[in-house]
Amino acid sequence: MLALDGGGTRGIVAIAFLERIEALLRVRSGRGAAFRLSDHFDLIGGTSTGAIIAAGLALGRSVEQIKQVYFELGPAVFRKRWHIPLFQARYGSAQLGAILTREFGGITLEDPALRTLLAVVTKRVDTGSPWIVSNLTTQPYWNDRPDGARQGNRHIGLASLVRASAAAPFYFGPERIPISADVTGTFVDGAVSPYNSPTIPLLLLAIASRYGLNWPVGVEELSIVSVGTGRSRPPPASAWTPSAKLAVDGLRGVIEDTMSTSLMLMQWLGATQLPEHLNRDVGTLAGEPLGGRELFAFQRFDVRLEESWLETYFGLPFEAREIIRLRQIDDAGAMGALYDLAREVAERMIRVDGE
Repeated sequence: MLALDGGGTRGIVAIAFLERIEALLRVRSGRGAAFRLSDHFDLIGGTSTGAIIAAGLALGRSVEQIKQVYFELGPAVFRKRWHIPLFQARYGSAQLGAILTREFGGITLEDPALRTLLAVVTKRVDTGSPWIVSNLTTQPYWNDRPDGARQGNRHIGLASLVRASAAAPFYFGPERIPISADVTGTFVDGAVSPYNSPTIPLLLLAIASRYGLNWPVGVEELSIVSVGTGRSRPPPASAWTPSAKLAVDGLRGVIEDTMSTSLMLMQWLGATQLPEHLNRDVGTLAGEPLGGRELFAFQRFDVRLEESWLETYFGLPFEAREIIRLRQIDDAGAMGALYDLAREVAERMIRVDGE
């Protein structure tokens, strides 16, 4: 399975890694230009910007096709507009909705155009519940309720679902999706749930009996690839930091903390050839599987947007001001440089056997 993090315009980092993965798997498959990542992965899931990429991949698009959409999407969507802070979203939603409708309009979750299993993470704010919505026909909420109290997820439009997952509070307005004839749910970015990295919900879909897949576990049976959008440690706050900025930074910190916890669990439960240093307390947890048995093979690919990490491990020198800009999740002007950096890291990090 393939899990794709959220991260706004930094989704271009994931695309750079996916290009490398696609190129290597294409050679292995022997199918040439016809190969798609949907031919290899049985389940693809994403949160926020990762949901956009995941939907494109599940429809059989090449990474190159999705990259072209991304370089159009960034400048079109992240354009500053006049707004009232705290009362209005920073960016308008019309362009985002229009592009998603063009790419995914007319497709529902039951559409056979989806060539593999797809899962999208969003957050329903009127009930305070994370939703992991998929095209898995054995899931509990796939069909309509006989009493009409809820319509099945099979009817949800892909464009609307992806828009819901990408509706980052403060940046975009929420998305409203009909739940029944009388109820409409209000949804925002899945990143404000515990699942900005969707690995845990994808694992549940795969192995929990409730969902009906019941995939076997084991290093030789189950493989999980997780792709990030760039990470960094938050800068220290001063005593004079405004309260509003502290609140925003605090929310970002919670998202980062949940992602770190998710990564720790995955490295603790699985076997990885490239274990990431988690923190000074636990190290990498490599070779210490919970319960003494590794449940799956796990690989995590990401870039640390930190000067020391890039210089130490890849010999890539960056100035502090450059790194600060690359860390932004809504700077379309930085996408080109961020893509070039991620592509360089991906080529060195992801290697075929024998390289």
